[in-house]
Amino acid sequence: MMALPDYGFVLLALSKTASTSLERTLAPYASLVISSPPGMKHLGASGFERKIAPRLAESGHERGSYEVVTMFRDPVSWLESWWRYRARDGQEERRPDKSTAAVSFEDYARSYIAGDRRVPTPRGRPAKFITVDGLIGVDRILAVERPDVWQAYFSERLGRPLEFERRNVSTAPVRGELTDATRDALREHLAPECTVWERLAGSGEWAGARGTPLAVPGRA
Repeated sequence: MMALPDYGFVLLALSKTASTSLERTLAPYASLVISSPPGMKHLGASGFERKIAPRLAESGHERGSYEVVTMFRDPVSWLESWWRYRARDGQEERRPDKSTAAVSFEDYARSYIAGDRRVPTPRGRPAKFITVDGLIGVDRILAVERPDVWQAYFSERLGRPLEFERRNVSTAPVRGELTDATRDALREHLAPECTVWERLAGSGEWAGARGTPLAVPGRA
């Protein structure tokens, strides 16, 4: 999470959406950077409103004076990115309990849908990350697959051209095949995320998202 209220925005770091690359470029301009522990680095909209927004208000930045922004990606691609990241070289030796090297993406996706904690699937979900009490709690959502859009947004905010490097990229082989039935089941499970993703289609961003109802199931 990075706060750049002097430039009119705060960036919430949804996992697996280029947050490491963004931090490397934007951190020098930020008045607040939280890069650890993971629970604070990837603080969602609800946590931001409780923990960080009051701190910014105390320093003269009321909530309405800046946008809260987050990146988003295709929901199936988001889950596949987690699976590939945990299958990266050396992970099985370092943390066998966290490795997916021996797990197919088909089985990984089914475990995620079922909430099976024996497989190291992510415990959260993007829709929960962006919501507060059933409403979207961020002002602007940017599609990570549209760098032309989000790079232009951040460059405009900072008033200078910015370059973003690809960081923290998985070295695991691409083998994320799903059967049609599992893909359909996964998209049904991630229906709130798919709703947001469909809203991003075309323009690559959703400005004014805050306050939109978004029903999010409680489990994973």
